[in-house]
Amino acid sequence: MLIHHLSVAGVRTYDLYDVALHPGVTLILGPNGSGKTSLLEAIYFTSRGTSFRGRDRDMIRHGVSRADMKLQLDDGSLRRARIATDEQAKQTKQFVVGDRTLGRLPADHKLPVVLFEPDELRLLTSSPQRRRDFLDGIIARLSPTYSTVLSRFARVLLQRNELLKQHEAMDESDWQNHLFAWDVKFAELSSTIIKARMNFIAHANQHLSRIYSDLAGSDNTVMASYDSSIDAPIENLQQVLLNRLESSRRSDAMRGFTSAGPHRDDIAISLNGHPASEAGSRGEMRTIMLAFKLLEVELQEHHSGQKPLILLDDVFSELDSTREQALISALTGYQTIITATDLRDELKVDALVITLS
Repeated sequence: MLIHHLSVAGVRTYDLYDVALHPGVTLILGPNGSGKTSLLEAIYFTSRGTSFRGRDRDMIRHGVSRADMKLQLDDGSLRRARIATDEQAKQTKQFVVGDRTLGRLPADHKLPVVLFEPDELRLLTSSPQRRRDFLDGIIARLSPTYSTVLSRFARVLLQRNELLKQHEAMDESDWQNHLFAWDVKFAELSSTIIKARMNFIAHANQHLSRIYSDLAGSDNTVMASYDSSIDAPIENLQQVLLNRLESSRRSDAMRGFTSAGPHRDDIAISLNGHPASEAGSRGEMRTIMLAFKLLEVELQEHHSGQKPLILLDDVFSELDSTREQALISALTGYQTIITATDLRDELKVDALVITLS
């Protein structure tokens, strides 16, 4: 899949804008606030069905009621996307793929895209929630059913937490019975999520050292581990979690939230046998996250049978010249769209350069 042309109308700061894209590297240059990221967002939204910057409705330009996006692909086909709001601020989305008009973009109509963001390069020193979201995002892009599991889990967790807060207001027997029903659902979905995360990490550990070493230019060992709030063999995970939920009901009720489950877990990463978040330099930690993203590139290509589109949003401002050159080399052969504030020597590749003011 190659994108030949992008058109946007009413997207963020853009009224109307059209741009041709290079089949290799397109470099979008401009100062902060010039709309570079908005163009990547429009491509991502039309390809994947959602924004990567927050609420979809925020893509609509101030003062208008809809945002329109269009991609022309290398096979001559068009993909259109629209976000609109009515007078009651109700949001609707519409996608046109071929001869189909859709209210959402189903998995079989999503295009393979891998996005690199500067915030991701700081994940090792960020919160466990950010690391969970990062890991879940990769798994969900590789396995569409995983997104459904995550959504169901979020609803069940919310319901269980609300019920915990009603302990003193309900009859004890009724409270216990209602909680047991939610515990069963919670344990089932939790088990699915934890297993998916652990399986992904096991696979990642077969490749991260290779990818990291290529970026760093020297041999290194990178290992990830899953730090779970439930200590149990994977085959007994669901039952052990169910027992834990039952035994901690009263303490959870006092806290007002569920104390165990995948929403409390974390991912730990070591570099050459030492905790990366403690012993790694800023450059080393950023390279680890780049290794994860390059692994996603490999996996998306394997799963889809297509080379994914690569979107690099101001990532190079976070890297030194050695890693910049290694990253560009690793992405040779992929259609890549790069945003940057200036044309540094490391970015002087054979690229189409678009300058925004």
